[in-house]
Amino acid sequence: MNPLGREKMERKLKLMFLILACTLMFVAIEATQADSGVIAIEPAEIKDISPGGTFTVNVTVAGVSEVYGWQVNITFNPQILNVENVTEGSFLKQSNKTVFMKTIHNTDGYVQLASTFYPVPEHGASGSGLLAQVTFTVKGSGSSSLHFEEIGTKLRTVIDTDTVVNITDFSTTDASFRNAAGSLLLGGIPLEYIAGAVVVVVIGGFSVFLLRRRKKGLIR
Repeated sequence: MNPLGREKMERKLKLMFLILACTLMFVAIEATQADSGVIAIEPAEIKDISPGGTFTVNVTVAGVSEVYGWQVNITFNPQILNVENVTEGSFLKQSNKTVFMKTIHNTDGYVQLASTFYPVPEHGASGSGLLAQVTFTVKGSGSSSLHFEEIGTKLRTVIDTDTVVNITDFSTTDASFRNAAGSLLLGGIPLEYIAGAVVVVVIGGFSVFLLRRRKKGLIR
C-alpha cells in the first residue's frame, strides 16, 4: 500500500475508534443515570401551618437495587420545628424483618434514622418505596429547610456473606417548610403582603409629591 493510501486508512481507523469511544461513553452515562437512585422528602414544600399545628413528610427512595440497609440524617430549624414522631416505612419490610433505629435531637435540630435486615435475606429490596414517615410540630413562625446531611445519609448492599458496602450512586432531594413570618402582626396578614403594600404606598406617595411640585411650578 502506498503512503497516501496508508494515511487514508489510518484516518478512517482513527475516526472509527473515536465514534466507538463516544458511543460507549454515551451508553455508560445513560446506564449510570438509569441505575442512580434518589432519596427524597415528600412533599417538597410545606407551608401555611400555624404554630401548634403538625404535618407529616414521607422519606422515599426510588430507582435502587439490592438495598440491605439505609440511614438518613435530616436537619431542621429547631426554633421553628420539632420532631413529634417517626415510623418506619415498608420498603425494606416488604422483603424481610428489619431492625429500625431512631434518634431525635430537637434541641440541636436533627433526626437520625436507620434500618437494616435481621436476619439477612438472600436478596435485598429493589425499586421504589417508603423508608420512613416523620411528623413535625410547628413551634413558631418562619421557615426551615428539611435537609439531608450527606455524611449521615447512606444506602448499603451486601456483595457476599461477610461484606457490606455503601451504595454511592444515588442523590438526595430536600424539602422546605414556611409559614407567614408576619402572621402575628397586623391581624394575621402575611409578611409578603405587608411588604407589597408598603412598596405601593411609597410609590404612590412619591408620585403625589411630584404632582404637587409641578402644580406649584417648581418642576417644569
